[in-house]
Amino acid sequence: MLNRFINTLMKYKLLKRGVSDMKKYLKTALTAFGTHTNGGLVYLFPQIITKIIYLVPLMFIWRIITAGGTDAGMTLTQLLSYTYVNTLLSSMLVVDTFINDWDSAGKCAVLFTRPMSVFGQVISRTAGEWIPALLMFSLPMALIAPLFRIQIIPQTPWVIPSLILCASLGFAFEFLFFCITLRLKNVVWLMWEIRSAIAAFFSGTLVPFRILPFEMDKWMAYQPFGSLGGAPLSLYIGSAEPAQIIPVQLFWNAVLWTAAVIWFRKSKERMMSYGG
Repeated sequence: MLNRFINTLMKYKLLKRGVSDMKKYLKTALTAFGTHTNGGLVYLFPQIITKIIYLVPLMFIWRIITAGGTDAGMTLTQLLSYTYVNTLLSSMLVVDTFINDWDSAGKCAVLFTRPMSVFGQVISRTAGEWIPALLMFSLPMALIAPLFRIQIIPQTPWVIPSLILCASLGFAFEFLFFCITLRLKNVVWLMWEIRSAIAAFFSGTLVPFRILPFEMDKWMAYQPFGSLGGAPLSLYIGSAEPAQIIPVQLFWNAVLWTAAVIWFRKSKERMMSYGG
């Protein structure tokens, strides 16, 4: 009887602590949202214009290619939806956080002074920074998509768990590349450029895997970066099956998050002693 009471009490304490932690991370996300917009919404316009400049030419390119009778491996409807949704959710499909300049700017020390997980702080802050663009750009563009004859409705509900796994894997990559940056020391900008180039191509967000030559799509989807943006986008347009995508994403999340946590913990002393 006493053991049962103690176990019940422990569960209550753990639940209460979990709720308290969730409130901290939610507050961090809301603070990041406020910080991202404290200069006014006008400062979001350059980001929005950049996305539109990227989107419009591709819409015309896909129409021209398919109009010429070229077999791209995807229909025009799929190509347009793929590119359109990729533009709307680009921040979530290939995650880019503020940890890129942690070490050179000495920002890391602040995160270790708070009674919260460093991983949780980075994730919640980044998620909060996504909200302004999603509200000001992605939501309006999704609503007007039918005017441009863009199919915006996903082909399967498995897109949602796939998108979550995609974002999760993106954060794992961020911490792994950060640890690499620590080893290479004063090459923050160069490392960011290399990471962006690799992720853009090998994630399938820049060019869909299905239109690559020499049947490259058959193996590109199984490499680690293939579980980023290209995975949920393929499910979105119906060019892949959940059984092909979800298990691979789960596998790479397990492998890379394990590697990220272990390597990040080993890098703490180096991170605190260099540049901070």
